[in-house]
Amino acid sequence: MIKKTLIIVIYTLSSALTFSQKGTNCQITNTSFSAGESVCYEVSYTWFFIWTDVGEVCFTVDADNRFGKTLLHLKATGRSYSFYDWFFKVRDLYESWVNPVTLEPFYYNRRIYEGGFTKENEYWFHQPDDSIKIRVKRKNGPNRFVKIKSQSCLFDVVSSVYYSRCLNFSSIKPGQAFPIDVLMDEEVYNVKYRFLKKEIKSIPGFGKIPCLLFQVDLIAGDIFSEQQKLIVWVTDDKNKLPVLIESPIRVGSIKARIKSAKGLRYKIRSI
Repeated sequence: MIKKTLIIVIYTLSSALTFSQKGTNCQITNTSFSAGESVCYEVSYTWFFIWTDVGEVCFTVDADNRFGKTLLHLKATGRSYSFYDWFFKVRDLYESWVNPVTLEPFYYNRRIYEGGFTKENEYWFHQPDDSIKIRVKRKNGPNRFVKIKSQSCLFDVVSSVYYSRCLNFSSIKPGQAFPIDVLMDEEVYNVKYRFLKKEIKSIPGFGKIPCLLFQVDLIAGDIFSEQQKLIVWVTDDKNKLPVLIESPIRVGSIKARIKSAKGLRYKIRSI
């Protein structure tokens, strides 16, 4: 199970926090981040109370010109540390090009290397027939192209992270649950999570940070059991930045902790 830790984290960071406000058209204005931001997380695994740092996940934001438009390039990379490569080497890339104000995705690219397994995905949004064109290629296989019908409030795993950071949490109430539709591979997944409470969390290198605490209902399968929950702490400030993610899995537990943050639009509030 330890070999899947990094794979889980790149998805949980990208889908655990996000939600869409039911009954709206998903229109937001980006006031939480800008080009130049870079945030990295330490990925750890524990079994029998011994924590081991096995890799990192980093998120970056850059300005870019593509499709004749000025867009934001959102990129997430996951890698295992060199000492862990002998066991299960991971080199993952996820990136999305989005409208800099509304964060509406235009193009998504995914290239992963996980223990010798490779996979590529591309999404082209805004097709003339109101569809999303998808390219899929697995290791040593041919390119396969499919289309799915486009829908409102649909995001890839990277753009969903940044979209969530632009929503208004000021009136959120304990117990409030939210859904979001995220496109992964060729399927749309509805992820639901629940706000629990506000909490002060001590984060090494950052101090004591006022946070919003969320619980995510996980889908039972090879990694998680039916009753397991994912816990996410998010800064209770204008950044709305995830700082800690914890979850049990079938064998042991995983954790992703923020270890560096540069180019933030606002200073992280600590007490």
